[in-house]
Amino acid sequence: MGIIDEREEALEKEYIVKLERSFHIKARRDRLLARWAAELIGRTDFDVYFDEVISAELLESGDENVFRKILSDLQYADVAISAQTVREKMKQLLLEAARSLDEAG
Repeated sequence: MGIIDEREEALEKEYIVKLERSFHIKARRDRLLARWAAELIGRTDFDVYFDEVISAELLESGDENVFRKILSDLQYADVAISAQTVREKMKQLLLEAARSLDEAG
């Protein structure tokens, strides 16, 4: 195996590690976000609610489906909260999830 092949393989491995890290951070963030929202709307079946949030995320890749699901559930439960507050919470929890992953591993 030549130097170019070795470099290419190293870059591929680095890309996979970054992709996996990103996935784990986002999954952690979604779990924290679902717990936060469940408490606000009075859902005690957290695991069921978390599955609902994840299902929303699976419909379309990205944060928008998760955002819309959480905001919709909060509004349906008459929780007085703005879309901006939910977006800020998502950012805060993303940072928290990244820190906790860094501390764990």
